[in-house]
Amino acid sequence: MLFNLFRFNPNKILMTIADLDSGQRATIKRIDLSHPSSFRVIEYGFTPGQEVEIINKSIFNDPLAVSLRGALIAIRRNDAKCIEVML
Repeated sequence: MLFNLFRFNPNKILMTIADLDSGQRATIKRIDLSHPSSFRVIEYGFTPGQEVEIINKSIFNDPLAVSLRGALIAIRRNDAKCIEVML
């Protein structure tokens, strides 16, 4: 157990796209398939391994403007909560 504490890397934090700030880049690690919007975000192109960047957040942080595969996609905050990323 102690070995895992020493291998902790603070630069590799798992969070959702909804938690990112404007200008932050991250890599998608997994999609929460139990979320009602999971298949919709997969159809948008959010798949594990893809790099995303938060371009802008609207007033009240909903929707989010996300750069993905060279496209700018507006996604609702609720939908973004099912996309887990690593910084």
